[in-house]
Amino acid sequence: MARQLIWSETFEPRDSGRPDPKVWNFDLGDGSAHGIPGWGNNEREFYLDSAASVDDGLTFHAIREPENSPHQTYYGPAEWTSSKIHTFGKISFQYGYFEFIAKAPHGGGSWPAIWMLGTAIAHTPWPACGEIDIFEGTGNEPQTIRGTLHGPGYSGEFGVTAATTYPTLLSDEFITYGLLWLPNRIEWSVNGVTYSVITSDDSRLEGKAWPFNAPHYLIMNLAIGGWFAGDVDPALNEAIFEVKSVKVYSADGIGSVELH
Repeated sequence: MARQLIWSETFEPRDSGRPDPKVWNFDLGDGSAHGIPGWGNNEREFYLDSAASVDDGLTFHAIREPENSPHQTYYGPAEWTSSKIHTFGKISFQYGYFEFIAKAPHGGGSWPAIWMLGTAIAHTPWPACGEIDIFEGTGNEPQTIRGTLHGPGYSGEFGVTAATTYPTLLSDEFITYGLLWLPNRIEWSVNGVTYSVITSDDSRLEGKAWPFNAPHYLIMNLAIGGWFAGDVDPALNEAIFEVKSVKVYSADGIGSVELH
């Protein structure tokens, strides 16, 4: 399948040391301001813009907070701070091949994620807007790579998902996470090897709606704890998630990027 580069982000160093504000927004806090404390997943982190930095790549730096943290969460003083960025309202994508080069953090309870939400979320609440999880990992399963779809009637723990086991720890090296997104078909790969394909007529969807033939925006974050990540190692004091680059290609001419 012929590919042509249509958008990229290599996270060049900036004077501010922060992600480019023309491309990226920050989600801040613990989700309570959006009506989803713990970001809907019982997560333990409080997001700050200062926990994401750019210098020869993007780094999310999660840090365990002191007991008297000034950042208040749904459960009291924040146990952790971290960061989350997204392109909503600035850049949206529809179809193509997406390639991320990233190194996962080490440590039980860490939860790095690269994912997308349908831009329709502005008027169509989750999960009807659609969610494409391109890569999720957890420090408690340090060799497991997972990709998932969430939609109406198949969200949260009932998302349609698949996983593959990497031969070494995800935190040992930079790995290429790929997603080929076409009309009615989504394919996940690791270092160029496909491990999952889901189509709109997949029996696991049981005939439910497929909200993925519409524009989505990109999200990256490092969460700590929550139902997916599991218990946080009490000896863990920091976790680092690194993203070297993001590249989006058209695939046989299919794929578009819109700048807002």
